[in-house]
Amino acid sequence: MSINVFCRYCGQQISDMDLVCPHCNSKQNSTAVSNANSRKNSEGVVAFIVCFFFGVFGVHRFIYGKIGTGILMLVTLGGFGIWWLIDLIRIAIGHFTDSKGNHLSLIHNH
Repeated sequence: MSINVFCRYCGQQISDMDLVCPHCNSKQNSTAVSNANSRKNSEGVVAFIVCFFFGVFGVHRFIYGKIGTGILMLVTLGGFGIWWLIDLIRIAIGHFTDSKGNHLSLIHNH
């Protein structure tokens, strides 16, 4: 039985059995992919906490390299709270990405 992991180069979800990513054709190293997921999971916890307390100011977007949208969130106070709430949910379920395309999540994506 295989589990889903993320490509260490393009960040797309792949099977842990894949030796080459079907999305970007990069060779995979199963140990490196597993360690990258653990790091991303802990980053997701940090992102969630920062977003929860300071998300209306876009702080989480500044930290993860999304400067343009961070400024927009700062000016609109998190899109009047709606954008902040959407980001909070997206981080919780693993759909929020940093500027390099790495998924940040509270849940472990295996």
